[in-house]
Amino acid sequence: MKINMRNASHYFTIKMSRVLATVATITLLGCVVEAESVQERSIVPDDMRIAGERADKGRIKGSDDAPIRIVEISDFQCPFCRQFYKETLGKVDSAYIETGKVNYLWVSYANPGHGQAFSSAEAAFCAGAVGKFWPMHDILFERQDEWSGSSDPYSLFLKYAEEINIDQESFGACVRNSLLAPLLIRDHMTVTRAGISSTPYFILADSVALRGAADFSTFSDAIDTLLVIKGVRDQN
Repeated sequence: MKINMRNASHYFTIKMSRVLATVATITLLGCVVEAESVQERSIVPDDMRIAGERADKGRIKGSDDAPIRIVEISDFQCPFCRQFYKETLGKVDSAYIETGKVNYLWVSYANPGHGQAFSSAEAAFCAGAVGKFWPMHDILFERQDEWSGSSDPYSLFLKYAEEINIDQESFGACVRNSLLAPLLIRDHMTVTRAGISSTPYFILADSVALRGAADFSTFSDAIDTLLVIKGVRDQN
């Protein structure tokens, strides 16, 4: 079973299996719209399908040709997800994503017990519609204590959007009207059907699962083993 990220017209599927841990099925719609210079464009184009495609593509980083694909199932209000972001993701990015060894996909699982998990994911997806999912992703984790404890997180999301040069009017309309909520609902339903109920949760190469805020050593060991299995030699 494979995930073909080159063909943007297909759904990406990760099937259930049991290799070292429970591995889940995630189905995501591919994207056909390039994210070129979208920073100056409205988040809300005439065709909402296009906005959805931009947002869907925006949460993927790394080479489409990377031999290893990692899916992170995450919740912006989850403290352990923030721990992984702060302690491990940057190292994985430098060692494996930027070097072309890993293609990385972020999937939302908004814990019903986290009051702002859904709205914060909406903010990230609305930013993703203009090619800025990852800058918003970083801000949301860096300032988790600020917005998660606020009585008006929406105003803070607008502030964050301004900081990363996103048009506030269109961003505000996107979040306020839940224009990209279908993406989050689809993520949530698929993760739930796969039997996953905790975050963070990681699926590596469609086969190995890591649960919780795994440290870099754990990730590195798993990725390096998978690279050997796939016959990829270290170029360093």
